[in-house]
Amino acid sequence: MIVRCLSRWTGGLGAVTFLGAGLASFAAPQPARASDWGCQVILCLATPGSPTTYAQCVAPITKLWRTLAFGGSFPTCTEGGVGTSTRKIRDGYQLQVATPDGSVSSYTVNTKTQTITNTSPTVAP
Repeated sequence: MIVRCLSRWTGGLGAVTFLGAGLASFAAPQPARASDWGCQVILCLATPGSPTTYAQCVAPITKLWRTLAFGGSFPTCTEGGVGTSTRKIRDGYQLQVATPDGSVSSYTVNTKTQTITNTSPTVAP
């Protein structure tokens, strides 16, 4: 049915080409991307070292500091089964990130010094 409708609009070869391109785009591996700002922040916070190690993280983290400095709330992320919870503390936030595999990471986000500390215990293998 879809091929017949597309054939009317694009001709027989165009319909097959269009469908083939669509299937190929789903089958080809795609880089992981966070589509909203909250998920970008969570991914950047999970980066070992500084959350701005990668150029792609500079803008989301800069926006985070700006938002928190003006009394905004901490962003959330629900994509891929990720759960976030925040608790306001003296100089910032305590953030917990839970992933679908059951692991939980904790971070202290200090808005006064603009530092982020991973406070998750390290588990030895």
